[in-house]
Amino acid sequence: MKKDKQVLYFYMISVTIGITLIAMAIIKYIVEVNEPKGYLIIILGFVLTFNYIIYLEKKAGISKKVIWVRNSLYIVLVGSFIYFLYF
Repeated sequence: MKKDKQVLYFYMISVTIGITLIAMAIIKYIVEVNEPKGYLIIILGFVLTFNYIIYLEKKAGISKKVIWVRNSLYIVLVGSFIYFLYF
């Protein structure tokens, strides 16, 4: 049972890293291209993907507390990367 939880947490961490890289690429695209029409599509696609990942984590049995902690760390991580890299 403990091995299964470790595998779940490993995949959860790898998904968070992947989503962080995607978010940074999205922000870089928005900063460089500066096309207002694409903003809505990009942000909507990112939000829908993120919501689906949260849904899958709930189905996998990961507690809400762990999901909230991961999301909080994700927001701080992406926010700090964006601030230091692009502004």
